[in-house]
Amino acid sequence: MALFAARVLGATFVVLGVSLLVLTWGSYRRDMALLGEGLHAEGTVVKKEFFAASDDSDYILVYAFTPEGGTRQEHRRHISSELWKRLRVGDRIQVQYGQGDPRRSFPEGHGVMSLGLALFFSFVLVGLTLIGGVALFGRAVPEAPQV
Repeated sequence: MALFAARVLGATFVVLGVSLLVLTWGSYRRDMALLGEGLHAEGTVVKKEFFAASDDSDYILVYAFTPEGGTRQEHRRHISSELWKRLRVGDRIQVQYGQGDPRRSFPEGHGVMSLGLALFFSFVLVGLTLIGGVALFGRAVPEAPQV
């Protein structure tokens, strides 16, 4: 029974590790494409939100913009504390958005997954996958009977 549980846990680690690895690099690739091919618009800060927790804080910017030939879009994005403190409701900001999908947007210069973050996630996720692989494909050695 313990061997079965180890195999299930190992398979879970492998599936999660590989899935999250694919999602990480997909997000990085999508963000880089948006940086390279995205369109620009002038937006307005609609609201700022701050959520405090005992171990972390979230700084959220709600902004609106109108893409070329489209309708007004309103989005929320996690941003740095420095940018959050600098901006005021009603301030104008530059927004970069996807040519084919204006719902994919961010304040220019903020909100993109960096190469360093993608590599860090990859390192952690490859480790998770390898641990799962060892548990999944490792050979169980029977215990010696006690005398």
